Amino acid sequence: MEYMSTGSDSKEEIDLLLADLNMSEVIAIMENHYPGEDIAVYEDSLITMCEEANQNDESAESLLFCEREVSFMSSVKYGTVEDLLAFANQVSNTAKQFKGCRQQESGILLNMITPKNGRYQIDSDVLLFPWKLTYRNIGSDFIPRGAFGKVYLAQDRETKKRMACKLVPVDQFKPSDVEIQACFRHENIAELYGAILWDETIHLFMEAGEGGSVMEKLESCGPMREFEIIWVTKHILKGLDFLHSKRIIHHDIKPSNIVFMSTKAVLVDFGLSVQMTEDIYYPKDLRGTEIYMSPEVILCRGHTTKADIYSMGATIIHMQTGIPPWVNRYPRSAYPSYLYIIHKQAPPLEDIAEDCSTSMRELLEAALERNPNHRLSAADLLKHEALHPPPEEQPRCQSLDSALFERKRLLARKDLQLPENITDSSLCNGSMEESDLLKRQRSLYIDLGALAGYFNIVRGPPALEYD
Repeated sequence: MEYMSTGSDSKEEIDLLLADLNMSEVIAIMENHYPGEDIAVYEDSLITMCEEANQNDESAESLLFCEREVSFMSSVKYGTVEDLLAFANQVSNTAKQFKGCRQQESGILLNMITPKNGRYQIDSDVLLFPWKLTYRNIGSDFIPRGAFGKVYLAQDRETKKRMACKLVPVDQFKPSDVEIQACFRHENIAELYGAILWDETIHLFMEAGEGGSVMEKLESCGPMREFEIIWVTKHILKGLDFLHSKRIIHHDIKPSNIVFMSTKAVLVDFGLSVQMTEDIYYPKDLRGTEIYMSPEVILCRGHTTKADIYSMGATIIHMQTGIPPWVNRYPRSAYPSYLYIIHKQAPPLEDIAEDCSTSMRELLEAALERNPNHRLSAADLLKHEALHPPPEEQPRCQSLDSALFERKRLLARKDLQLPENITDSSLCNGSMEESDLLKRQRSLYIDLGALAGYFNIVRGPPALEYD
């Protein structure tokens, strides 16, 4: 400690010393060297005085940063986006140092969650329920279950607010897991409410999708109809257009990362996202889910935001057919990796659904263009005629709420039908028309099923926002 008081600018040696000593050891040494001094030199007010008197700016900044770290790790509290990013960096940098030594939860909240006296505890303040993602095998296990964290449904016990909670082991947590959602807000990007460290796990709280993911819809109902695909595609392209305008590459566009809200679809899971600093991003590793990857991503020689557009095209094929591209022609059992196939044979135009409309096929050909320089951007695709069909050709529900209302209305009309002994050809024709209309609503059953499972596992009555 005598060395620290000399004003030396050897910052590396100071950092090494601080790394080897915890605060209790530092205080003990100070008491031994300065028995008559007050050890309150670590109070905030005196740290500020030391900062003014210290000529070494780097050392002063280091001390202030250390004090800020201690305050972030001590409790759960409201903060700014900058506070959340500082907390994320701190957790990432000190994961090993704090292993097994945490006395209580700590974190930064941005919205929706209310800490109580610096605490926010599982079971007493928030309830977590397993979110049963229905990743059933369709011939082969080609869909990963998520290697970087489990997703739970969370409900605040006081406010009854429902949230999604992603659990990430602290040794796998990266600041990129939160920085995109925290820094960039958009209606088609799931809002991040905060990050809390419990034991050895980071809990990321964010918007919950009432209708589940596109993957859940596909595996419960099979292929989606074109007007549903148009609705989803427009929402996701709006989100991608916003991200790409900020030079952000999502890197993992796929059905399981698209979630239904009541009136919109949103993107989730930004753990692989990057913000480009140059015109081309040169990766150090392979990012994404291989079956949706673009050829330039697999080649690892640099790519741009256009990689997300290709992945969106592959996702549309999955929505059309219920199976990702390549899988029908190259079963997973015979081809453990699709990287070589995509590199040599992309784009997968043969996997486009047979009943695909001409305009939608043109959109897919534009999104799956092998040369990224010729591939359309998200903004251009949003203007494509395939996404703007005449209303009479593409009836579509504007929201989950309106779909449920329409379904309820049809069931009520069915209950009011005349007795069977009254026959009339006009009534029969009307009944057949209604049956066709019910058939057109077939895919809404996934929304009902998702909501039924959603409400069954949540204790207490639904909040007003879900009525």
